[in-house]
Amino acid sequence: MRRRTVLALGVLALAGACGVPDPPRRQELLLVVPEEAGRKAERVARELTALIEGRWAARVRLDGAGSGADDGGGMGGLARFVEDGRAGDLLVTDTRLLTSAALGECAPVAGRAVPLARLVGEWEVLVTSPDSGFRTFDEFAAALRRNPAGPRVAGGATGGPEHLLYGLTAKGLGADLRRLNYAAFPDPADLIAAVLDGQAPLAFGTRSDLFPYIRAGRLRPLAVSSSERLAGVDAPTLLESGVRLVYADWTGLVGPRTLPDRERQALLDLCAAIAGSPAWQRACDRNGWACMYLAGDEFGEWLVDEARRTGELLRDLGLR
Repeated sequence: MRRRTVLALGVLALAGACGVPDPPRRQELLLVVPEEAGRKAERVARELTALIEGRWAARVRLDGAGSGADDGGGMGGLARFVEDGRAGDLLVTDTRLLTSAALGECAPVAGRAVPLARLVGEWEVLVTSPDSGFRTFDEFAAALRRNPAGPRVAGGATGGPEHLLYGLTAKGLGADLRRLNYAAFPDPADLIAAVLDGQAPLAFGTRSDLFPYIRAGRLRPLAVSSSERLAGVDAPTLLESGVRLVYADWTGLVGPRTLPDRERQALLDLCAAIAGSPAWQRACDRNGWACMYLAGDEFGEWLVDEARRTGELLRDLGLR
């Protein structure tokens, strides 16, 4: 088999957080979900609210603002949080937010906000229809190498996790990223419909969105982006298929730049307690998320590297 490029973006160091003591209980906590973040960010925030409220905080407020059309497409609102947010405020950040920052759609978070923890990720699956001409990932890979503009691959929003993953996969196969035929469908239902009705022969999507259709036999998986095969998905990993890539759409928490060291430690303790909670594990299982806990300075270093690599990939895709 042809040797392919080793890629780093999205390779996730996994860590546990078991047996940690409960953090101090606080009166109020604010979770901010920027408009630029993906839809999973809001689901994560709601699960965090349900877990924290009444246990580690008397009240948790969920704020979907953090940005807005009146402040330059979110640049001003996000910058205000990073520079002037209150000590008890937390920002939910994710893959899409890094993309928006790299494209100049919002203020950058990596390197400016105080890193707290990466909490979860979602694995991606490459699927096709049961009657597709692509029977295996290798057949798709061969077609992509012959003509990068040939296979039409659907996914989420332009520059979003699926688009990045397709770019990384194509790069690992030696294809020209600027010629890729990518069809953006921000709504997962539209993405699935595009494959089922033949608008696109293939699609990248999250396991949680695609699994019901895979289980029903309406979509056929060709590869998964995880390091090991996924339960209930009869497909090899990208690693097994020769592409040195592990990738997940991650979500985490950061605090404002002015966060005092004592408050930072209290919030790090809270993140560790969340990650070590059986209730959080149940929430992850319920939503199809993988626990990908990485905290403090290690998360900060990873976040800065991820932001840089995201910017480079967007440039390779011709989006910057």
